[in-house]
Amino acid sequence: METSSTAASWPATRAALRKGALLPWMALAAGIASIPASVIFISMGDSGHSHLAHRMSAPGCILSVILFCAGIIGGCMLWIRRRTRQILLRHPWLEYRVGHVTNGRYEWVELKDANNTRISQLIVSSWVHQIGSVVDGNSSTAWFAGDPRKRGVISAPGGGDFRYAYYSPARQPPAFAFTENRSGDRLDPQGSPPQSVREFQLNPDRGRVMMKPVGESAARHGGSQDTRYPSPRVLRRVLAFALDWALHLGVGIGSAIAVSPEFSVEAATRFDWKHLGVSPIVVLGFWMLASVADRVGVQAIFHTTVGKAVFGLRVIRPDDGTFPSLGRLLAVWLVDLYLVVGFPIALVGNGDLPGPDRVGDYFLPAVRRRDLRQRNEV
Repeated sequence: METSSTAASWPATRAALRKGALLPWMALAAGIASIPASVIFISMGDSGHSHLAHRMSAPGCILSVILFCAGIIGGCMLWIRRRTRQILLRHPWLEYRVGHVTNGRYEWVELKDANNTRISQLIVSSWVHQIGSVVDGNSSTAWFAGDPRKRGVISAPGGGDFRYAYYSPARQPPAFAFTENRSGDRLDPQGSPPQSVREFQLNPDRGRVMMKPVGESAARHGGSQDTRYPSPRVLRRVLAFALDWALHLGVGIGSAIAVSPEFSVEAATRFDWKHLGVSPIVVLGFWMLASVADRVGVQAIFHTTVGKAVFGLRVIRPDDGTFPSLGRLLAVWLVDLYLVVGFPIALVGNGDLPGPDRVGDYFLPAVRRRDLRQRNEV
């Protein structure tokens, strides 16, 4: 099936484009509104307000953080919808033979030509509950608009339900094979398999059975002894952390000064902190917003924070070496915040600190960008 008209000219596609268009705008508006709301809730905790205002301050600040995160998600959704709309306005629907692969968290669609030869494998932008709703293991054909080797829109025949799909060299579908041999099957002088031979075995993981590499390839990605990322990076990580921390703190202090009408320049020059006129709670609130924006929002799109980008680093998941999703980055930020607050309490109380079963998954390693590029080219 091939048409000369664009995909957006199909009535079913136009109707699907209008469906759900208001929700991401509402989420983005909530995120923007959370910034002045956080200032209001933080100021309610200052002295001079009623007892009710003091009690509302902490829950209001938590609500502001949640709304700010919702705004980041809404912004990402709007970006995907905009790119999807552009593709549908420029490209026609084409029919391809398809294959479907999923690991329960992500899904990939394999586009094939008329001879059943694979053209590309694209990751589908879907929430977990949406996996298999457009294309599944029983689908033989699907409609696609865009560049099959880069990005496009995949749809079930009819064009009424579609998803954005793109090629990701760092997030490839699982290979259902038990060995991988890139340099022959000869043994080394000690009688061991060469390092280029990787063995796989089935392992339970969070309620699912998955193929996982055995031996060195199964080790934590990005560790200090991981030979897959050989470039030195300890100093870069320290400097990147210091730069990010200074940036977030600077945004917090600068924003607090900007919204504090009682700020005294004279007190600042005399280092008279008592009469400075800036609430530490306001500084803390803006610091948290800057931290979420950089470590969650920016890192979800570019796979790096401002500090890491300056020093040529990108963050990866320790379990499989892929880029972390928006949900994982948000979970990491919340776990870090929880540890900052909970660890001193547990230390003073001499008790155990409850938390996730696999805490190591929430400490994301940062590796050199050139090492990632070399791995993807192999």
